[in-house]
Amino acid sequence: MGSPVSPIVCNLYLEHFEQVAISSAPHPPVWWYRYVDDTHTKLKKEYAHEFTEHLNSLDPDIKFTFESEENGSLAFLDTLTVVQEDRSIRVKIYRKPTHTDQYLNFQSDHPLDHKLGVIRTLFHRAETIITDPKDLEEEKVHITHALKKCGYPTWAVDKATRPKPPRQINSKQCQSKHTNRGIVVLPYVKGLSEGLRRIFNAHGIRTCFKPTRTLRSLLVSPKDKTPKGGKCGVVYHIPCQGQNIKGPCKETYVGETERSLKTRFNEHKRPSTISSEVSQHLHIESPGHSVSLDKVKILDTESDFVARGIKEAIYIRALRPSLNRDGGRYRLSNTYDPLLTESRVLSA
Repeated sequence: MGSPVSPIVCNLYLEHFEQVAISSAPHPPVWWYRYVDDTHTKLKKEYAHEFTEHLNSLDPDIKFTFESEENGSLAFLDTLTVVQEDRSIRVKIYRKPTHTDQYLNFQSDHPLDHKLGVIRTLFHRAETIITDPKDLEEEKVHITHALKKCGYPTWAVDKATRPKPPRQINSKQCQSKHTNRGIVVLPYVKGLSEGLRRIFNAHGIRTCFKPTRTLRSLLVSPKDKTPKGGKCGVVYHIPCQGQNIKGPCKETYVGETERSLKTRFNEHKRPSTISSEVSQHLHIESPGHSVSLDKVKILDTESDFVARGIKEAIYIRALRPSLNRDGGRYRLSNTYDPLLTESRVLSA
């Protein structure tokens, strides 16, 4: 679990499992449709328990349960299969009793494309799943009402559901394909990102936006908080705790590490680590001075190697730590100097 190949391996095994199970079943089902670990199966009711026990006997680590249809209806994912009087099947959209019709609010700071995508997704699901025209019209009314409660104006629904004209490739479009200069992904800032997109598009560069800070990232913490010393991929600030004749030592150092902060901090304290500016200060330049992990401040967290080097360079340029011999492993242009003040960087 947790590996990127886990879903693939899981699906491959289940494909093998279901082939063996169905071919060896005393009374195999009429159909067996599966999505990940949910199945939609048709077989006689008297064979349901027998077939379930057969499935559970093939692998002790896999246990199946089943739900029978109720009042001629059976829910499967977000579909509801309804058996009609003539034994034909009608498919509708299924919503759990706890469903609240809460979707991305139109007033939230998200790109317009994301909001129109919500509309298109809901209508596309209805048009591809529902089999009865009357049910489809009722579902569209339900979607429109739900979107209205989430602040979506009529023009947005019309824009998202308007049929697109057939694409006609002309000479200009063919030429634009050859002049496409790639794609850039930017954090979304309402009122600014739209203008940047127009500028990039004018130069043949596609733009995509991603949300920066969300309510989930601010409020939800599914894991226990990692102790400061155990955090990895950080940019940190070390102040000296020593005393000089004139008072407290004001020497500081800014660095970055991919490993845990505690591991890198202990290297700075080691007398043998002469290449470290902190170690030189503690054991050669100012013997008797000390540093404390409790006083170390994590300035930023970044797992990407290149981005972390850029952030380190930004903090070095803004804070001007006295122990740093250079500007970090990333050479930051002096063009940014007017912007990189301590107050601006620390408040960002």
